[in-house]
Amino acid sequence: QPFKCDIEHKLGVACVGGGAVKCRVILDRGGYVPGESISVSALVSNGSNVTIKSTKASLTETIEYVARGKVVQTEKRDLVTITRGKVRPGGVDEWQNETLYVPPLPPTNLKGCHIIRIQYDVFFIVEPKSLEKQIKLQLPIVLATYPFRNTSGDISNTWPESILKPETHYPSTLPIFRPWLHEKNENN
Repeated sequence: QPFKCDIEHKLGVACVGGGAVKCRVILDRGGYVPGESISVSALVSNGSNVTIKSTKASLTETIEYVARGKVVQTEKRDLVTITRGKVRPGGVDEWQNETLYVPPLPPTNLKGCHIIRIQYDVFFIVEPKSLEKQIKLQLPIVLATYPFRNTSGDISNTWPESILKPETHYPSTLPIFRPWLHEKNENN
């Protein structure tokens, strides 16, 4: 089921012709498995007098380490990013099924693990050219370990054809590389 997010944000100074930037972002659904692609569609309408420097969509991973019920460390990293160029005042930028590839990653909820929380989000960011604050839409997604199957175990009849793309491949193992583990070894 498609996942949508809308925002209208004022840019510029109202007394000298400021205006609104309207942004609508749609993901093809809210859950994925590694090896699939997230389909991002968006419409950015610049009704302001400020040029938009760029628009971008980014898949991010946030890992929280918990001890005694409190978050003791947080890691956040961009996994995949797509960037598009300028949107002039009065202009429109339309994204149609741009894809963010989901690399091999651990699932969103690690069952039985209460010391690590993993969250994945697709951020859609509108970056104004001036000193204006960027507009950021956050769309949380769920990452699973295997695709949903019907009772016969068949994937192809469960999801729409647009989701099952020929280039989709499913990894056999999850990654074990964590940069912070290797940094400690190099410093010793």
